[in-house]
Amino acid sequence: MLAPRWRTLWKSVPALRLDGSQFESAQVFSNFVNKLLEHRDRTSHLHECEIFFISKYYYGRFDREDKNGKARREVESWVQYAVLCRVPVLRVLNWGDNYMELSSSSVISKHLTRLELYQLVFYEGPLDLFSCEALEVLEMEDCTINLGDILPKSLRHLKARESRFFSWDWKWDTRRNCISAPGLLTFELADCVGWTPLLESLPSLVTSFIRINMNCEDVCMYNEYRGDCGDGSCEGCYGEDGRCLLLEGLASATNLELISEYSVIFRKDLRWNPMFSKLKTVLFNDWCLTANFAGLLYFLQHTPILEKLALQLPSHEYLDIISSGSYNPAEYFLVSKHLKVVEIYCRKESEWINQIVNILGIHGVTSAQISIKHDFWCSFRFSFEQPK
Repeated sequence: MLAPRWRTLWKSVPALRLDGSQFESAQVFSNFVNKLLEHRDRTSHLHECEIFFISKYYYGRFDREDKNGKARREVESWVQYAVLCRVPVLRVLNWGDNYMELSSSSVISKHLTRLELYQLVFYEGPLDLFSCEALEVLEMEDCTINLGDILPKSLRHLKARESRFFSWDWKWDTRRNCISAPGLLTFELADCVGWTPLLESLPSLVTSFIRINMNCEDVCMYNEYRGDCGDGSCEGCYGEDGRCLLLEGLASATNLELISEYSVIFRKDLRWNPMFSKLKTVLFNDWCLTANFAGLLYFLQHTPILEKLALQLPSHEYLDIISSGSYNPAEYFLVSKHLKVVEIYCRKESEWINQIVNILGIHGVTSAQISIKHDFWCSFRFSFEQPK
């Protein structure tokens, strides 16, 4: 059905998208990919490769006993083909009810500039991404992974969603994975599973989105939102790591969005007194209102050039979150003279929103600077595109 020139032209196309959803079974898909790679011209440069497979075909009705045998070897061989072709953009995407386990060395290449991983498991050891000396963008979702100690200096954009980070032996060791990335500009960490990673050194960071939910281990075992349940055995409230987990690593950022759902990390991190000397825009949800607005007031005191503050607040009152007593500050201070606007997002106004407005007024925020919007969903623009 194709022109005769395609009889040889297809062998040198610079991009491959191997999509398993278009095939009736894993075996048919495997046969097709293996034949394709066998006859493709290996001397032709490969600019981009996407491998999209459906694990349920391998672990379901087609190959119930395979587990990580033949299926893993085949997928790894396809990944290795792309790596040997010095591909700069690589996507390895799994879809289905099962995770695909790959070896930690399978996706390592000094020629990679962009790497995307979905629903994969790397158990054998940390990914030696430091060897990926050209890597600029790393995106992962629903993965189990150890990123190693130091990420390459070339890395500019890191996105991790719904992933589990582990250190050393994942079966026995609960130590946190440390993330150190000297060249990182944008960082998204959303809904991690297990122990939240420790942000060690992000000196070049500009923009970051952090969302911690109840899937992580850093939550109170009694769902106590303030993080002081009174049970000394509660790792979420009283477990000490001896270091500031997230906020110290984010201290160099210009734009921050910090969302917490029942996690106590941010409030515990404030004990280490991080300073946000470059921060210009910041968004919080209601975690900053606990303990008599301690989180909110802390950031107002430690952000000398803050220009915009946004609060994303629930639509109903949480009596256990907001102090019922009157606000009596231990010391009076004025907010940054650079502050231009405070935006409060909620579905309806209530008495405790008026409390927030009054507290801001005590510290020098005028009513003209405060905007109340009846729209709960608020987010700063977060982009992984490299700045020009």
